[in-house]
Amino acid sequence: MLVGDAAGLAYPQSGEGIRPAIESGLIAASTLLEANGRYTRDRLEPYAGHLRKRCGVRPLAHLLSRAVPPGVAAAAARRLLDRPWFVRNVVLDRWFLHAHEPALTLS
Repeated sequence: MLVGDAAGLAYPQSGEGIRPAIESGLIAASTLLEANGRYTRDRLEPYAGHLRKRCGVRPLAHLLSRAVPPGVAAAAARRLLDRPWFVRNVVLDRWFLHAHEPALTLS
């Protein structure tokens, strides 16, 4: 099982990866405990699904990033980054801190 940077879990907007690294480690530990000492492929395979569910690509954001021409995106970015509200609420709180995401709960 790969976790954190080894699994390529850094956020594409910020490059930050501490939260997904910790959460993937917790998911891996939970999967190992559930395997109860029998570390076969079928016992460890649920890790991939749990990881994809928690840290997977957001399809709409991925499609939009490919649909906007680079020149338009650069011009919009310059204007948006001049706005303190956008920097605080979107860049910091949403893209970097991921404050909108609920804490990971293991059951």
